Amino acid sequence: MCRHITGKIKACQLVSLPFPHRDRAKGHLWLHEVRSAVDHYRTMKRHKNNARAAIIAAVSVAILFVSCASAKPVVETAIAPVAEDDFWTLIEKGENEKARALFKGKADIKSKDAKGRTPLHVAAERKDAELAAYLIAIGASVDEQDGEKRTPLEIACINGDAQVARKLSEGGADIFKKGSSGKAPAEYALEAGGPLLDAVASKSNIEAKNGKGETMLHLAADSGDGEAVSLLLAKGAKPLQKSAEGKTPLDLAYRHPESLEYALVAEKLIIAGSQSSDANFSYFSASVRSANFSLRFDDGLTPLHFAAREGQLGFIAYLFQKKADPDAKSASGATPLHEAIRAGKIDAAKALIAAGADVNARDAKGNSAMHLFMPLNSRQAGVELLLSAKADPNIKDDYGDAPLHVAIALNMGVPFIAVLLKGGADPNIRNTAGRTPLHSAVERDRPEYVPTLLDKGANIFAADDAGSTPFDLALKSGGNVLQAMITAATVAMSDNVGNTPLHVAVAAGAPSKIVALILDRKAAVNARNKSGDTPLHLAVADDSRELGELLIARGADIFATNAAGKSPLYLAGHTPAGFLEWMLNSTTIEARDGLGNGMLHFAAGWKLEAAIPSIIQKGADPNAQNATGETPIFSAVKADSPATIAVLIKNGADSASRDALGNTSLHAAVRWNAKSSALALLAQGADPNARNLAGKMPLHDAVRLGIVDLEKVLVNGGAKLEGRDLKGATPLMEAVSAGSLSATERLLERGANPTARNMQGDTPLHVSVAAGRTDIAKLLLSIGTSIHAENSFGMSPLKSALSAGPEMTTLLLTKDRIDAANDLGKTPLHIALEEGADLQAIRTIVNLGARVSDPDFHGRTPLRIAVGMGKLEESRLLVDAGSDVFAQADDGESPATLAIVAGTQAVKALFDGTAISAKDAIGYTPLHYAAFRGKSDVVKILIELGAVKSARNVAGESPADLAHRWGLVENEKLLR
Repeated sequence: MCRHITGKIKACQLVSLPFPHRDRAKGHLWLHEVRSAVDHYRTMKRHKNNARAAIIAAVSVAILFVSCASAKPVVETAIAPVAEDDFWTLIEKGENEKARALFKGKADIKSKDAKGRTPLHVAAERKDAELAAYLIAIGASVDEQDGEKRTPLEIACINGDAQVARKLSEGGADIFKKGSSGKAPAEYALEAGGPLLDAVASKSNIEAKNGKGETMLHLAADSGDGEAVSLLLAKGAKPLQKSAEGKTPLDLAYRHPESLEYALVAEKLIIAGSQSSDANFSYFSASVRSANFSLRFDDGLTPLHFAAREGQLGFIAYLFQKKADPDAKSASGATPLHEAIRAGKIDAAKALIAAGADVNARDAKGNSAMHLFMPLNSRQAGVELLLSAKADPNIKDDYGDAPLHVAIALNMGVPFIAVLLKGGADPNIRNTAGRTPLHSAVERDRPEYVPTLLDKGANIFAADDAGSTPFDLALKSGGNVLQAMITAATVAMSDNVGNTPLHVAVAAGAPSKIVALILDRKAAVNARNKSGDTPLHLAVADDSRELGELLIARGADIFATNAAGKSPLYLAGHTPAGFLEWMLNSTTIEARDGLGNGMLHFAAGWKLEAAIPSIIQKGADPNAQNATGETPIFSAVKADSPATIAVLIKNGADSASRDALGNTSLHAAVRWNAKSSALALLAQGADPNARNLAGKMPLHDAVRLGIVDLEKVLVNGGAKLEGRDLKGATPLMEAVSAGSLSATERLLERGANPTARNMQGDTPLHVSVAAGRTDIAKLLLSIGTSIHAENSFGMSPLKSALSAGPEMTTLLLTKDRIDAANDLGKTPLHIALEEGADLQAIRTIVNLGARVSDPDFHGRTPLRIAVGMGKLEESRLLVDAGSDVFAQADDGESPATLAIVAGTQAVKALFDGTAISAKDAIGYTPLHYAAFRGKSDVVKILIELGAVKSARNVAGESPADLAHRWGLVENEKLLR
């Protein structure tokens, strides 16, 4: 043994490496020696019965350490490695007991290996809590860092080794000491939680602080780890401990208002007694401590109001877990949603809506959330959120203001109102004063809102309760808001009385540049309101020369009449001060209305004698014709103004001028019943017999129109009673055509010819009968006019009467005319039959007493004509009236012979009565004639009708005899 020890000492001297030396190669040589000594020690210890040997081995190890530490450097000599195990080898082999035994002397407990590890590091790595405890107990440094800057505690935490961590923590290890990873053991423990956290949070470290003065409870609160907070509090962590910044754990939890987890952490800390200096969460602390989550604070606000106002989503979620009412109202009636929207906390608003908050809830002033002023950066998102949640965009506050009113009043921006309008906001909604959002924009001189409102249909003429429209207000204010309101679309709008912006601007006496701007936007310069007034009417009524001239220059119609029939020109000529001279310019002088009338035509018609000379002096033509050829003098005549006529003639007007139809001004006087004008014209030498293109004289017109005074004036003035128009009609015919009995009587009394004919040969009686005027016809008949006078078409008054009906026929066929024949010997009965008059007309004539057997110049009786025309009913009527069936005409035929030849129907018509037994002058009966001229069926019919076969003529012949003579066997058989 001594030799062995001596050998070891010598070997150590040969190695010549001091213990602290860190050279890797030389260190290995030293380790060989140490391991050999240790192995020897272990061997001796195993042989407990050899105590002496154990003592010697221990001494040899000690000597080895001492001698090696004091050895001098010598030349390195290679030696064979020894087999003894050292501490590191024992640890690797798991022989911890042996490894512990090496440190009983505590000589090198701080020694490190090539990785900078101390034995305690190794124990931590090996998760050997017992060894770690032993090493700590014998003085191992618990905060020593290895080559990677790790402490044993960090290693234990990384390994999740709660047992070693507990030993180290209880041994005073620094839980906040960070290595190269940048994380402290406390942080690892907090991440792991559970047993590891419990181990690290030892009694000695529960109040430990990091460089910021934060305890583990601070870190747990800051990470939102509720379990960690609960564990730390249970282990005695102080909830009121403050960091270097003066922050309590609760302060740190409040830094994360968006998280429900942090709200739950805050709850735990508050219950544990923690406090915070953050006033934004004072409501929360109070509600948790009181366990009342519907607690009311100043102004009636609930915790949810505060959380919503601050946008604390996590705390909102927490409060909903506690059954907080999303529609709770404060003293002002505001709900949490009001607070969230007012503060621009959109996410908070979303959370409230998702929880069932009423998006249309109104506060004490009737404001919904959409009425509120929203921060600039959240306005659009806020209104879009509310609209998507079915908020009413037209809900009104207590003043009747809708969100659109408020948005404009608070100047919340065009994008904001655009979203409102897109979401269904009514651009014409009215508040209690009747004002629309457009009123608000104009009142506050915010032109930027106007285009958007107009684009969505805002009415510039929506009148408020005081009658003011947005356009009225804009006109008063002028500036940009007015210009924004005048667009191509708005200039075509009209108010409830039909006024366009141009009307309103002119009526308000707006500056000409504004009126010009409206016109530049294509406003209709001649637009009419419901009274028919154009803007020029209004300008003239106000004697607004500047605006009037502008309107005229832009095409205003001076002739446009309103509902009262008055034009701007009329108004200009009927002012108290006289004619408005500014209306006289080249434009108005040349202007014409739709009928071609110029200013002078109207001035003459309105009897503006004082203005006429000025108008003519300005260039108006006194003989200018309108579309119908009328000159201004015609207008004066229509107005029946001799004075005007005189002024016109004095200033160059031609009194003999004619219109397009050839009418003179005297014709016009008749047409317009202008007696004074007619007298004036006649006095001026007008021709009373002047004819127009139709050949009519003024008297024709006077008669036709029934103007008695003018008729007399014209007759007295030399008008011809027999003057004819192009159709040959005289004034008398005109009177008859017009159905004027009185005019007819007057003209007849004055000597008018009652038998005069027109170009068609009509007499006045023709005309009266054709017109159905029995009164005039009676008058004409009374002076002997002929009922048989035929016109160029062979039509007589009688023939016309037959067509007119029994009344007119009866009128013409008086006793003295009932049998009066015409030039051909035809009586009215002949004529009626030949004209095809109906049975009723024939009966009327017969009943009036007409002679039924009078022959015409050819010997034909009315019956002969009726039979010849096949008029069987009329024939029967005449036979029954006594007409002679055997009266022969010049051709030798009688009605009877024609009937027999015609056939059975004609025979029946004539002989179905007393005529069956009639005989002619030579004794022939109808059966005699039938025997030799008729067919057998005619013979049969006559026999059936009662004809006597045995009747004999003056020659003693029977019908059978005649049949035999003519060789008509069949007839003879029937007659025998």
